[in-house]
Amino acid sequence: MTVLIELKEKLKEFYGSCSGIVLPIVKFLLALAVFRGINSNLGYLKMLNSMYVVLILSLICAILPLNGMVFLAMLVIIGHCFALHMVIAGLAALVLLVLWFLYLRFVPKDAPALLLTPLAFWLHVPSAVPVAYGLAGTPLSAFSAACGVVVYYMCDMIHGKMEPLLHAAEAPEITAVVQEFFNGLFRNEEMLLVLIACALTVLLVNAIRHSSADYAWQISIVAGSVAYAVIMIAGSLALDVQIALPMVLIGAAAGCLVGFVLEFFLFGADYTRTEYLEYDDDDYYYYVKAVPKFNVTKAQRRVTYIRNEKKKEPDLTDEELDALANLGHTEESGNSRDLDEIEEKEEIEEINETEEIQEEEIPPLDEGDYQDVDYKSMLEDTLKDL
Repeated sequence: MTVLIELKEKLKEFYGSCSGIVLPIVKFLLALAVFRGINSNLGYLKMLNSMYVVLILSLICAILPLNGMVFLAMLVIIGHCFALHMVIAGLAALVLLVLWFLYLRFVPKDAPALLLTPLAFWLHVPSAVPVAYGLAGTPLSAFSAACGVVVYYMCDMIHGKMEPLLHAAEAPEITAVVQEFFNGLFRNEEMLLVLIACALTVLLVNAIRHSSADYAWQISIVAGSVAYAVIMIAGSLALDVQIALPMVLIGAAAGCLVGFVLEFFLFGADYTRTEYLEYDDDDYYYYVKAVPKFNVTKAQRRVTYIRNEKKKEPDLTDEELDALANLGHTEESGNSRDLDEIEEKEEIEEINETEEIQEEEIPPLDEGDYQDVDYKSMLEDTLKDL
């Protein structure tokens, strides 16, 4: 776990220092995946199917805001529909423009949900986006996901129903084309079921995630994935809609996995160190629950460089080496002579000091000095003191 937390912190630091480079690359990859998904599902206009055109459009999207990417994706869909039939292009443009204005009106900042929802359906992991936006978004993110669901089923309906109708032996009338388009889109019970499942999943995950219960994020992820699968299975039985049960279960598991990855990077709370605080002021009582984040103290490493560099001795000729040897011998002999002279001087100084001490005479005492002493009185004074 410590290794993962350190990796998370390093990725955050890398993104913080290189966000100006990382963000355009991410937008480029997202646009590339979206345009490739549209071309693989529709693909009627050969010019837009060219990889060079896809790369150019993706590069343009890398420097545009995400809403610009949404608008370019709409134009690509309309272009493919125009190559199929002019009426289909007009109807698709009408639906897309209505969704565009509603999107700008209610959730103008949820462009990733609008782009990722069709992409998740093309990758057969439809529950990943509702779970992810239930964690990272707001309840209105359900509307963004619903718009993405409508776009996906419109493209699927054009490819599955409108193309065979227009390529039939007898050319259909325009009214029949329009009627078939709207019936295939708005009377699609499977699309209605998916809309309900995605919206409820977003709302459920978002509600549980904002609760104060321990492990609320993990509970919301599991609950949202299970709820999506249950709604799809129960709805298919109630509405008599055929669904691929293994794909629903795989999609729910993938949504759960995506949710836990997001929880690790966006939340990461350590519930084992939860603290409860209580205090009050003049008007209110406050009950606070503090949950610390996972954190790893960085070890400060000191690196000492040890360099063993040997000094290079200069290259000398034989004559120069002999001269240096003679010079060293001369210096040694001179030093020894100086030491002998110093020792001789010290010996001479010691002898002179000794002779001076011997020559000093102690002056003799006079006879009167010791005859005048009264030894008897001195003895009596001593005994008195005792």
